[in-house]
Amino acid sequence: MPGPPPIPTNLKVMRGNPGKRALNKREPKPTLADPACPEHLDPVAKQEWDRLLPILRTMRVLTEADGILLANLCSALATQYKAQTEMQKTGLLVRRGKPDAPWYQISPLQSIINEQMQIVRGLCADFGLSPASRARVQTVAEPEKRDERWAVILNK
Repeated sequence: MPGPPPIPTNLKVMRGNPGKRALNKREPKPTLADPACPEHLDPVAKQEWDRLLPILRTMRVLTEADGILLANLCSALATQYKAQTEMQKTGLLVRRGKPDAPWYQISPLQSIINEQMQIVRGLCADFGLSPASRARVQTVAEPEKRDERWAVILNK
């Protein structure tokens, strides 16, 4: 579907529903919880999982439904790190053709790095992990605390 992603209902409500369109009252609300780390992640991706999980938990943007996106983010970061590490060994330019050829080209690893950077950027924006995206991400609200004074007054 072309166009910008839909705005979450709770964010529309906070803004006063400027478009005056009907609100989605049946929008899914996953439980605020840490998803389990998938077994298929490689060690570097698992390190990223362990690094990002407390950050996202503190930001209150992680729900039980976000495990797949977080795993994709961690895998993309791991692939990017591996490609960058390998390119540090081989260099940005590689010989094209025979080993003694005078022509050089940019390492094919650079296109892998660029692709992973785009994936990481998009997923970080989804989680509010960049300065610009934090302003657009709505956190899961904490449950309202019950005011005991009202409970006494209302005899509840």
